[in-house]
Amino acid sequence: MKLSRALSLSVLVAAGSLFLVGCASTAADSAPASGSCDGVEVVVNFGVLDGTNSSQCIAISGDSAQAIDVVHDAGLATEGTATYGDAIVCRVNGLPSPTEPVEVEGQAEFTETCADMPPAFAYWALWQKSSDAASWDYAQLGLGDLTVKKGESLGLVFTTGDSTPTPVVE
Repeated sequence: MKLSRALSLSVLVAAGSLFLVGCASTAADSAPASGSCDGVEVVVNFGVLDGTNSSQCIAISGDSAQAIDVVHDAGLATEGTATYGDAIVCRVNGLPSPTEPVEVEGQAEFTETCADMPPAFAYWALWQKSSDAASWDYAQLGLGDLTVKKGESLGLVFTTGDSTPTPVVE
């Protein structure tokens, strides 16, 4: 499905404030992400970016936690945009780089400034699934507003091109 810039803005903004802020305390769990996770599984796919994909189970105290805390406890740093603040995720662990151009087939290369909305052909998508057996869905709220429960999964995928791939556990 090819997204226009307006549709991309609608999807990203309507999905809530995509990322940052939060307040629940969480801690990393040494349990492997494969199989059942007694906390929240966090999956990150960097796509064309030079990052290391990861999947890990993050323990949470209580039955639920703020998604942003879970992501940060997974060792991930997130950055929003100047215009939309933490409502839009611009970078994960410094990627895309503010100084290196991003190349997407069929598009002019660009350098992400995090000033405004990322282009529809290259942005961070936030995914959520309610259980191991469930399908991935776009998160309906941003990371800062989203509350996750034990047994759920969060996915951050750097999306490029005409389609938005779901997270892949590697």
